[in-house]
Amino acid sequence: MDIRSAAEINGRENYEKITIKELTARADLDRKTFYRNFRSKEEVLYLQLQELCDLYIQMLQDLPQLSAYSVTEAYFSLCRQYAHFFMLLKRNNLLFLVLQKFDEYLPAINDLFLSNPVYRGKSKQELIYQAGGFWNITIHWINDGMEESPEEMAEVISSIMPSPFK
Repeated sequence: MDIRSAAEINGRENYEKITIKELTARADLDRKTFYRNFRSKEEVLYLQLQELCDLYIQMLQDLPQLSAYSVTEAYFSLCRQYAHFFMLLKRNNLLFLVLQKFDEYLPAINDLFLSNPVYRGKSKQELIYQAGGFWNITIHWINDGMEESPEEMAEVISSIMPSPFK
């Protein structure tokens, strides 16, 4: 399913009121095709989150250099780009799904850092700990209406991340 199409429907309504019929019509899918690929509309959310995680990892791999600023700016830019989707999750008390998916992708994200000589000295636990702080900041940013720009968020976070992330 197209993440933007589904998110447009999701952004208009309460999640519980969104029907499979609406999702399939918007994505130009037959209901049978939908049910061959998904068991529920929740799986559409998981697919959207998976696509966002994959996109973020690709963004990180494309960065010329991993730094606290560049990683943070890429992350918050992606969140801002899909703000309607994150706001849907917030309105429907589903932001925890992002953390669940993020936890699934944490090993792949950690591998990007741990394979980089600059970050090799960091333990897996340190990266998990920092990811928790990152997530908490994200929740507050979303709850506050995403007021700060990705660049402002990158400035703040890179100023507080311990070495060698600076």
